[in-house]
Amino acid sequence: MKNILLLLTLTVVLSPLQGIDLPAYAGDYRMITDMDDHQIEVPVNPKRIACMHGVSSDRIVMLGKGDCLVLMIKPFPWAYRLYPELKNVETAQPPFTADVERLLNLKVDLVLYSPFPGEAEKYRAAGIKTACGFSAQKRPRTMEQFMDNFKRQVRFFGDLLGPEAKVRAEKYCQYFDAKIQAILAITSKIGVEDRPTVYYGGRSGNLLFSQGKASVMHWFTEVSGGNFLPQAHDNNFTEVNLEQVCSWDPEIILISGYGSTLESVRNNPNWAPMRAVKNGRLHIIPTGVFTWDLASGESVLLAIYLAKIFHPDLFKEWDMIEEMKTFYSEVYGKTITTDDAERILNGLGPR
Repeated sequence: MKNILLLLTLTVVLSPLQGIDLPAYAGDYRMITDMDDHQIEVPVNPKRIACMHGVSSDRIVMLGKGDCLVLMIKPFPWAYRLYPELKNVETAQPPFTADVERLLNLKVDLVLYSPFPGEAEKYRAAGIKTACGFSAQKRPRTMEQFMDNFKRQVRFFGDLLGPEAKVRAEKYCQYFDAKIQAILAITSKIGVEDRPTVYYGGRSGNLLFSQGKASVMHWFTEVSGGNFLPQAHDNNFTEVNLEQVCSWDPEIILISGYGSTLESVRNNPNWAPMRAVKNGRLHIIPTGVFTWDLASGESVLLAIYLAKIFHPDLFKEWDMIEEMKTFYSEVYGKTITTDDAERILNGLGPR
C-alpha cells in the first residue's frame, strides 16, 4: 500500500514536468573559485559549454575538451585543422555577448565569460551556471604574479573540466615553468640599457590598438628581454596615438596577427620615419590554435619567439621550429610538420 501511495505521489509531482527537457546534470553541482575570485556553483561534469571569452575556448580545446563546446567565438583556421570537432560548434558574433534564448535552445549548462557589467547576471537570471575565465581588473602587477596567475588559469580550467583535463593542465604548467625559467635564466641578467624598446599594436586591424601595463604582451616582452613601451598606459587593452609612437621611436615593432599584416606598417608613410621600419625590425605575432598575443596556451611559444627576436645571439641555439613541433606534440597531443610550423610563424593558414 505504501509503495502504491509513493508511486501516486511521484506521478502527481512529476507530471507538470513532462515534455520539458531538464538539464542533464540538474542538482549535480559543486563549488569552485573562478578567475574573478568568486565562489561559484558549476556542474560536476559540464557537457554543453558556451564561451563568450576567446581564450576560455582556447583553454578548453588545449585540455582536450573541445567536444564540450556548443558556442564560441569563431575559431582560427589552425584550430579547425588541429581540432576538427570545432567545425560542429556554433559561433558568436561581435559584440561577444550571448543571446540568452539561444543559450537555452542550445541547452547550455555553463557559460564562460569576461566580467563586463551585467554580463553574468543575465545568464544567471535565466538559470544558467556561469564562470569567469579571465578578469582584466585583476591582472597581476609583477612578473612573478603573472606567471603564477597564468598557471592558475590553466589549472582552473583543468579543475573545471574533470580529471583528464586536470592531468593535462598540470603537464602544461610543468612545460610552461621549464621554458619560462630557461628564458629568464638568460634575460634576467640583461640590463635595461641592453633591452630593445618594443612597440606592439595592430589588434583588430588598428595599428594603434595595443596592450598596456600588466598585460600579456607587457609581461612576455619583459620575460623575453625587451622594454615594452605601451606600459605607459595602465590598461589591459589600450589605444595610443601616432604622435606618441613616433616619440617613442621603437627599435622593434610587433604586429598582431589578429587583423594586421607586416605590409600595413611597411606601406604606411606615417610609420616610415621610425627606427624599426627603417631597419626592417617588424615582426608579425603568430596565430595558431589561438592568437599568441592574447594569452593563448601557445603564449609560452611566444616567449621563445620574442627572445630570439630581441636577443638572437643569446638564443641562437634555440630552434623555433623544433620547439613548436615538441610543444604541439607533448602538450596539445597534436602533430605538426615543419611546413605547418613555418606557416604559423609567417602568419599563414593551413594548406
